[in-house]
Amino acid sequence: MLENIWKNNNLVSLLLRPFSFIYYITNKIYRLVKSEKCCGVPVLCVGNVNLGGAGKTPTVIEIRRLLQNHIKNIFVLTRGYKGKKRGPLIVDKNSKFHDVGDESLLHYKQGPTCVAKNKFDGAKLCKQKGCKLILMDDGLQSNDIIKNFRILVIDSNFDFGNNQIFPAGPLREPIKECIIKSDIVLVIGQKKFLKKYKYISKEKLFTGHRILNVKELKNKNLYVFSALGNNQNFHNSLLNEGLKIIKSKKFPDHYIFKKDEIKKIIYEAKKEDLSVVCTDKDFVKVPNKFKQNIYPVGLKIKIQESKRLKETIIRNLGFLI
Repeated sequence: MLENIWKNNNLVSLLLRPFSFIYYITNKIYRLVKSEKCCGVPVLCVGNVNLGGAGKTPTVIEIRRLLQNHIKNIFVLTRGYKGKKRGPLIVDKNSKFHDVGDESLLHYKQGPTCVAKNKFDGAKLCKQKGCKLILMDDGLQSNDIIKNFRILVIDSNFDFGNNQIFPAGPLREPIKECIIKSDIVLVIGQKKFLKKYKYISKEKLFTGHRILNVKELKNKNLYVFSALGNNQNFHNSLLNEGLKIIKSKKFPDHYIFKKDEIKKIIYEAKKEDLSVVCTDKDFVKVPNKFKQNIYPVGLKIKIQESKRLKETIIRNLGFLI
């Protein structure tokens, strides 16, 4: 898998570097040719520099929570990755992950959520619905709508792999370029590895850590399955909580589970007296008839400097604290 190739510089990544150059230049030209449009609503974008997961969705959820007492009618805008519907549409109680993607359903639990493959069309719909602030889940590298505030999320456990641009590495763009254009850099996990990136100012740097709801899993032997951008992060988080993972199954990010696959996991777990565990993001994709056999683990991001972060966002976006 590419994730293994991207961990270190090797012969394969070296051979792929010419394609990385093409990828980089193509994106540069795209950004020069296509200009961002103003949608008439302040936009705060949360994204990452790596392909795959870095904790963007739980970060957006936490930022909404921090701001909701100060700013009314906050909408989350996402393209509903792996969802069939192009939108724009507002997620409601009847929405299914097949149509709007798994992350959209998590956002809907917290407040108004819009799914749109075309972000500008989605932003216009949010405005029509009375939105006062748009939180974009992903999109730092896109040129669709003007972003008034950018938050770069970095997963310290994964770091930046071999520091190469796709397909030779996991980066969507050069690290320094992404950091410079971001208003805030939020490091989830340990920040000691950032010492080599001294161009991140102290004012721009914020830190956070994951909080898992695992009380009922203490003293149980676990069968863990997940379909995340970085499955190992989830496993490590469980292990750090002192939980025992006996068996595991890893799927690609946003993978849609087949009934037979879930059935097999539950069957194997029962044979060995294991408790089946997945993330709440994966749980929404589990067929209803199997859900009673699975423990969903909720993941939250706790931002250390939450007060300073809230004040920085509100000050920059022109809202009164």
